[in-house]
Amino acid sequence: MSDKNTEFKKEIVYYAKLLDEKGLVNTLEGNLSILDRETGKMYITPSGTRKRFLNEDKIAVVKDKEQIEGTVKKSSEILLHEAALKARPDCNAAAHIHAPYLTAYAYCGKDIKLKCSTTFSLVFEEIPCLPYGMPGTIHIADGIEDAIKDHDLILLENHGCIAVGKTLEDAVKIIEAAEEVLRIYHITKEIGPVHNISDSDLEELYNNHPGSRRNRYGK
Repeated sequence: MSDKNTEFKKEIVYYAKLLDEKGLVNTLEGNLSILDRETGKMYITPSGTRKRFLNEDKIAVVKDKEQIEGTVKKSSEILLHEAALKARPDCNAAAHIHAPYLTAYAYCGKDIKLKCSTTFSLVFEEIPCLPYGMPGTIHIADGIEDAIKDHDLILLENHGCIAVGKTLEDAVKIIEAAEEVLRIYHITKEIGPVHNISDSDLEELYNNHPGSRRNRYGK
C-alpha cells in the first residue's frame, strides 16, 4: 500500500478522535472523509463505530462505489460526502458533524446570520440551512450543489452540518470556529442584549477585507 494510503487513514483517525474528545461527534453521528482525486478513492469513517476506538484498519476505502478496504462497513452517509465534494472540485475533504450549537440551528431549520462577530462575518457571512433530506438515500444531498458552491459550511435540517476544505484540517477548523462563535453568542444573550456591528461597517468588511467570503468567492 502507498504511503499516501496510510497517511489518509491516519489523518481521519486523528481528527475523528479529536472531535470525539471535544464532544462534536459520537458513535452514531458524524463522519469524516478524504477524497484522493488522483486515484478516485474515498476514505471515510465507518458506520456505527465509536470514534475514540477507531484505527486505520477500520477506515473504509471506496472506489467506483465498491468498498475495497476497511474491516467495518462504510457509512451510508458517504452519499452526502460524495455530493459535497463533487460540487466543490477545489476541496478534497469533508466533515459531517453534529456539533451541538450548529445542530441546534439545523434542528430548527434556521439559517445562521450573526452580525456581532467579526470572525463570523469574515469567514461565513451566513450559514445556510438545506431542507431535510432522507438519510441513506440520494435525497440526503438534495440542494447541496447550489448551497455549498460558495459556502464552506452548511447546515442540514434535522441532521447536523457539513464542511468542506482543501484538507481535512481545513474542514474541521471551519466547524470548530463556527461552533465556538455560536457558543459565545448564546452566552452573550444570557448576559444582555447583543451589540451588533453596524450594517455599514459589515458591508465595508464584506467588500474590502481580502479574507471575506465575498472576496474568496468573487461574490
